[in-house]
Amino acid sequence: MKLGEIIFYLAVSLIGITFLYQLLKIMLKGTKAEREYEKRINESLADEYIIDPETGAKLTLEEAESGHWISHDNEYITIPEKEIEKLHTEEQKEAERAINLLRESREYKRYRFSESELEILENTKILSKYDDWSYSDCFKIKYCDGYIFMPAVVLIDKVPGYFETTYHESQIMIWVKLESNLGHYYLREKTATQKFLDIFKNDDDLKMRGYESFTIKKSENHFKVNQTLKKLKGAKGLEIEIIENNLFLKTMKFINVEELLLMKRLVKNVS
Repeated sequence: MKLGEIIFYLAVSLIGITFLYQLLKIMLKGTKAEREYEKRINESLADEYIIDPETGAKLTLEEAESGHWISHDNEYITIPEKEIEKLHTEEQKEAERAINLLRESREYKRYRFSESELEILENTKILSKYDDWSYSDCFKIKYCDGYIFMPAVVLIDKVPGYFETTYHESQIMIWVKLESNLGHYYLREKTATQKFLDIFKNDDDLKMRGYESFTIKKSENHFKVNQTLKKLKGAKGLEIEIIENNLFLKTMKFINVEELLLMKRLVKNVS
């Protein structure tokens, strides 16, 4: 065999070995996304603390189990982006980024509802229609008499003798105190069918574009009720309820920054 042929075959062999080595390296390491996911899992497992969702404070496992720890001096502490990125779903990440806007703002102060306030909430049409609900991340609004909080609503879809499906979602809700007693009304977005039927018959007591209204107790100040609803003009995807001097607004989507900014704007409109 000539020298040139030997060199040629050696070169081909080296190229083949290099290719196989790189292929094996990729197979062992996985894709970039897989490596990043594995890295986050390992970091999460290695962490010796957890994040308190109410305050954003880092707690050791021992503190969390005992229920005793020293609260952070800064009430406005937020959950760091690095910790948010460790969450499993994009919905969870978006929710924490939205709540961070409240945590860091001086316009909102952490709050816990009293038993009497919870009783009022339990009697709303907005929340009582669910099979169950709870709340978290509640803040008192400093520029008006109101609150913003995150209700976690639960619906259970049961097919007798077959299966049971549970729907669970955390949303955004606002409670603002009004100056006048305005009766009791509940409003929700109209379906396409309801919009079509309204062409022939629209007998709602309250008129708000895109919404159907239900009258539970008529107000003596109908003009004032409509004036309040005008301040919500253009808002979509909400449930609205007025109970005497209380106005409740709730989103219908999982907590996100866009919905939170909408709710903050609506509060300033009505307050």
